Parts: sequence; C-alpha cells; structure tokens
Amino acid sequence: MITYRKGNSVLIQPKGHLDLEGGMTLKHKLTEVICDRHDLCIVDLTEVEFIDSAGLTALIYGLNLALENGCRLTLHNPHPSVKLVFEITQLDQVFEIVESTQLEQDFSAMPELIFTAVPLVSAA
Repeated sequence: MITYRKGNSVLIQPKGHLDLEGGMTLKHKLTEVICDRHDLCIVDLTEVEFIDSAGLTALIYGLNLALENGCRLTLHNPHPSVKLVFEITQLDQVFEIVESTQLEQDFSAMPELIFTAVPLVSAA
C-alpha cells in the first residue's frame, strides 16, 4: 500500500485484495491518516481486484471516522468487479465514487511519499 500526501490531502493506493487481512491493513491506514486531520482522503481502488465484507467494513469505518473528523473520503477508479460489489450492496449510494484520470496527475506533481509497504496480497 502506498500513501501520498499533498497539502492537506492524502492519497491511499491499496493493491490486490481487500479481504480480512487487506481490510485490516486499510483500516489501520485510514485511522492513521484521518486522525492526522487531513481535509481530503482519497482511496484509489484502481489496483484492488477483489473486495469482500471485511474490505467494505474497513471502508465504512473509514467513512464514519472521516465524517466525525471533518474529512471528506472519496473512492476513485474501482475495478469493474469491485464497483459491482458497491452497486449490489447499494454502498455506491453512500460513498462518493469518482472515475478520474486526473488523479495521477494531481498527485504526481511533487507528492510527498509518507509510507510504502508491500502489496496487501501477493498474486499467487
């Protein structure tokens, strides 16, 4: 998982599967960045291939924490299979989901790398 900070915004890029293990990792990262009082938290789902209830729970937790702390949480570029899970669960009505090609450009102009780790789940 890679996290970038730019101004008072943060970009989190999880990879692989948001299952029990990946969901817990994401939950901890969301807690860390939201409690650091960022105004905007962007979760880029481009490289998330799978999400289950544990991953959804982590994102719902993050959304609630963001709302409590005056932070806007947005989800960007979900993989079609991940987007389908949001639609089936009707969480697409709860989360702000954005399809954006501008995301990489916004953060590539001198991002400050604040955390780098191995992918959530390695491909087998």
